[in-house]
Amino acid sequence: MVKLEYDIVLLDRRHDFVSEYAPVVIDCSSYRGTPVLAENDVCDQYRAAFGNMIKSVNETDEDQVILDLDSECKGLCLTTIFGFFLQYPYVYYTSDSGNCLAGVELILVELGLKLNHVTSDVTNHVTSDVTNLVTSDVTNHVTSAGTNQVFTTFSVPKVLCQTEEQLTSLPYYLRHRTVCLDSVAM
Repeated sequence: MVKLEYDIVLLDRRHDFVSEYAPVVIDCSSYRGTPVLAENDVCDQYRAAFGNMIKSVNETDEDQVILDLDSECKGLCLTTIFGFFLQYPYVYYTSDSGNCLAGVELILVELGLKLNHVTSDVTNHVTSDVTNLVTSDVTNHVTSAGTNQVFTTFSVPKVLCQTEEQLTSLPYYLRHRTVCLDSVAM
């Protein structure tokens, strides 16, 4: 478990968070007027900072790690750092206090599990760890959710996502839709 500011991120230390992860970094600084791909030096700076944080996490035997974002991320956009920890395939970066995402068509992507991928192993694990009452609540929630169980969503500006295949080929892809928001907070 990693504490970042007031948020907590659970990490599986067996997962390689760095070598196989290369998100697309989108510069949505307000002065740009429209989102663009971030420059290579910005991407490299964030990959290095994220790699250092993961290294700090892996070098400790503690179950809970509190990273000092003041020293680890001095001058960096925390939204980008959180996007890295959440393993989003597209992360936002801004070099100023605002962003240029308001009024921009964004593709909202849902990632999750199709219920036919949920196996009895999940049910057996839940049954062994919690009471029957909680187990039935979990089962009822999953079955009432329809055919998919969403576990996260992210967005990408439509102008930077030229083909649907970029999205449909993502692991755990469920569906996507286009939205346009009057205001976007980061």
